[in-house]
Amino acid sequence: MKAIHLFCLGILLASAQFLFAAEGTETTNVAITKPSFPGGDQALVKFLDNQIKYPEEAQKQRWEGKTLVAFSVNEDGTVSNVRVMKSSWLVLDNEAMRVVKQMPKWIPASENGVNKKEMVVLPITFDLKRRNIAY
Repeated sequence: MKAIHLFCLGILLASAQFLFAAEGTETTNVAITKPSFPGGDQALVKFLDNQIKYPEEAQKQRWEGKTLVAFSVNEDGTVSNVRVMKSSWLVLDNEAMRVVKQMPKWIPASENGVNKKEMVVLPITFDLKRRNIAY
């Protein structure tokens, strides 16, 4: 069976960033972390590889494309508000959304140790020619 080529570009970058914001004459350090999939990028790719099934209709029609799926990672790590930001083919979009809705809890974003809700955009490329998954 043909594999799905996935790109997890720029969604889970550095585990922490430090911003320096000036308030009057003093500088304040703000520790910010982005949401991350439990186990990191490789675990995310493995999850997607195990869960995504290239739709039979899309294989027969030779449909390929990249679907950008956006979703929120809530303060408790749950995934919500799953939607397609950029469509490829409806059947591919539906498969991408189905799998994102099944994701386990993420490690939420935080600012100065306080969890916060943040949007994530996950590009999923369906490619019949590729046999391996690239991360």
